[in-house]
Amino acid sequence: MKRTQYLFSAALLAAAVLARPAIGQSAPATGTAFTRSAGAKVFGKWCSDCHGTPNGPGSMALQRQYQGSVNPILEQRSDLNPDYIKLIVRHGMSFMPSFRKTEISDAELTQIAAYLTSAHARGVK
Repeated sequence: MKRTQYLFSAALLAAAVLARPAIGQSAPATGTAFTRSAGAKVFGKWCSDCHGTPNGPGSMALQRQYQGSVNPILEQRSDLNPDYIKLIVRHGMSFMPSFRKTEISDAELTQIAAYLTSAHARGVK
């Protein structure tokens, strides 16, 4: 009887873990149009105030750091790496704060990274 209860509990736990993305946010399919548009929305909410215009504090900091060698507007860059984006968002850099998973979820962070590394973000057709 105890073994049956254990197996039932283990199966229930496994089902809960597998169903978890369906409860909150669905896991994005990286590279899809949905991920890019969702990434644009999340970027707009969390990032664009600092990194979306030349006068944003994040853009100005990047301009100073790179002395014009790269575009300070993140949406216009073609040299960004998804893993680097995730690292900087989670741990911060210089004056940029780190963002916890309770602020920007892992799924949202993946969407931001997919958006910023897509040709769509740079207006390339």
